[in-house]
Amino acid sequence: MAATDNAQRTQCEVFSRSMGFYRPVSNFNVGKYSEFCERKTFTEANCLTTGQRHSELMKKAA
Repeated sequence: MAATDNAQRTQCEVFSRSMGFYRPVSNFNVGKYSEFCERKTFTEANCLTTGQRHSELMKKAA
């Protein structure tokens, strides 16, 4: 079976928290889907309390 053979793949439903509850992204209207695509994923390295970014901000604040 080829890796690009979509006939054998199971479709995955993606849910996102919107307006206080979880909804499938496939049910979003155009505006909500656009906002969903612009969201940034949280990473601990970019968190204000850890990592390089925290050190840089603390130096500027001093």
